[in-house]
Amino acid sequence: MAVFLTGDTHGEMDMGKVDCFAQVAAGLTRDDALIILGDIGLVWCDPPSEGETRRLDWLEAQPWTTFFVDGNHENFDMLDLLPVEEGFGGHVQRVRPHVIRLMRGETYQIGGHSFFVVGGAHSIDRQWRVPHKSWWQQEVPDEAERKRIAAAAQAVESVDYVLTHCPATGQYERYRKRFPKFWGPSDEYTDWLEHNVEGAFAYKRWFFGHLHMDLPYDEPYTVLYNQVLDLDGTGILCPDM
Repeated sequence: MAVFLTGDTHGEMDMGKVDCFAQVAAGLTRDDALIILGDIGLVWCDPPSEGETRRLDWLEAQPWTTFFVDGNHENFDMLDLLPVEEGFGGHVQRVRPHVIRLMRGETYQIGGHSFFVVGGAHSIDRQWRVPHKSWWQQEVPDEAERKRIAAAAQAVESVDYVLTHCPATGQYERYRKRFPKFWGPSDEYTDWLEHNVEGAFAYKRWFFGHLHMDLPYDEPYTVLYNQVLDLDGTGILCPDM
């Protein structure tokens, strides 16, 4: 049971790393997992575009199981219509039988590891987007959902890994100081993650995407974008994408 993680795919725009992964994924089975850390962007058009359908069918045909955390660039109106079912120790939504959304505030058992998941982020470009066409207010949890997630975090004693789309403020500021020209400031949602998830329970490592950069070994916080990281530590696949 192997688990691999990568960053945002934005529909077909940044799917090249997954294509690369497929070329070197011989021997994987449905028990093995590829986890996309938000902005999968393949549940977007209503009705689904030909490209989205083709890519989702392609993912379903691969030998592994694809999981994704929701980011900010998702069609949440469509995601909200998907049935919720029990799976992997928590609640999931299936876009395809083996293309699965990991839901906010849930704890999962995947590949022999435990994961606490919180999706969402603020879109820094939302002022140029159209509500319910290219931007959805559900991109961050509302007050009721935040209370539920915070309570779930308090009920967890420890997990192996935390999976989010954006980092908490403390992590965010570490990267902003190192790369001041690369990214903007933290926001109210990263503050919320800092106060309600960070420190709520013990974990080994926190993985996230969103920042469009790769620092795969910057433990305990790991940001991924183009690289595909083997969680078991045997190396990075497709490091030159």
